[in-house]
Amino acid sequence: MAFYIFPNAIPKAECKKYLNYCLKNADFEDASTIEKGQTDVGVCIPNNPEKPVKNDNIRKTSISFLRKEDTEINQLVWGFIRHANKVFFNYELSYFQSIQFAKYNEGGHYNWHQDSTPQNITSETRKLSLTFSLADHNSYEGGGLQFYNGERPFKEGERNVEEDIRTVGSVIVFDSRDWHRVTPVTKGVRYSIVCWTVGPNFV
Repeated sequence: MAFYIFPNAIPKAECKKYLNYCLKNADFEDASTIEKGQTDVGVCIPNNPEKPVKNDNIRKTSISFLRKEDTEINQLVWGFIRHANKVFFNYELSYFQSIQFAKYNEGGHYNWHQDSTPQNITSETRKLSLTFSLADHNSYEGGGLQFYNGERPFKEGERNVEEDIRTVGSVIVFDSRDWHRVTPVTKGVRYSIVCWTVGPNFV
């Protein structure tokens, strides 16, 4: 696992402002994960032009995307990624993809997955992912962001990322190849911001 955390980086009042803005401008669509052989955004991969088939056993989320004109949020998010890359990852990055605003209602989840794309498909791939919660962590239950840890408990002294970033306004940037999941929301609604950067394939 490779990640960089900004604890309590965005004040709660700012998160509430961004949440209200996103809700006001959101055009939600179903983001149930499509079946094997398709990309995670419903676009057929080369040589497999079948119509995407969605499966909410893997993912059950509603999403909307911010416009490039939403300068304040875009600059905020991109700034965190640039800083984390400069001081920790040092990856070659080419561009940012549109920022995703996600809503997890009760029962919403996203099973184990990677954000990166297979390197044998195109000449570029997602390299860094960013996410943070816009919802007050006391307003929902479940919906924890977890990273694959070899299916063993965290040992004493190890950093449990789920606990670190559950607090509203804490930001995490991580390697898009890391396996991670969002556990089912059992009460309330979880809202989050997600962003990816793309660069040349890893050598």
